[in-house]
Amino acid sequence: MFSKFVISVALLILLSLSIGILNAIGDRAKDNGDIFIINYDNFDGDVDDISTTTQVPREEGYIDMDEIVHVCNTSFITPLSVLQQFNTTGKLLDETDRTSMCFIRCFFEKTGILDNYKLNVDLVRKYMWPATGDSIEYCEAQGKDEVNPCIRIYVIIQCCMIRALTDARNKPMV
Repeated sequence: MFSKFVISVALLILLSLSIGILNAIGDRAKDNGDIFIINYDNFDGDVDDISTTTQVPREEGYIDMDEIVHVCNTSFITPLSVLQQFNTTGKLLDETDRTSMCFIRCFFEKTGILDNYKLNVDLVRKYMWPATGDSIEYCEAQGKDEVNPCIRIYVIIQCCMIRALTDARNKPMV
């Protein structure tokens, strides 16, 4: 009796595995991230139906902000809501959150907007706001006495964000 039960269970497992193997054979790789494999049985010769993973050519000096956010977020996990708060108010939800401050440092250094505590004026004007007056020099001087690089860069960028938000509010839209 026990051996019939074991044989029944073994047949059931074998049948399940056979169905899984047949499904796996039927599912051919379509896009593994690097190579696009065409199923020639269904290929009608229309090259437009083929998708590729080739990047679209970018203009010189293009900065992929999404990629930089992804790279920085792998080391300094910061929720999108915290970044949205910073972009709309110029302040972090928690002013003691060093992880978010280090994310900001990572982001602005990798974009090239800030290097060695100096703002790249062209990139600031291109991506943040058309800085006027002494804003760049004033913001670079902020946090000068801060030893922690994440906090120092946060203070510099916070100054830039607050000035950008203030300028945006004070200038009429055309």
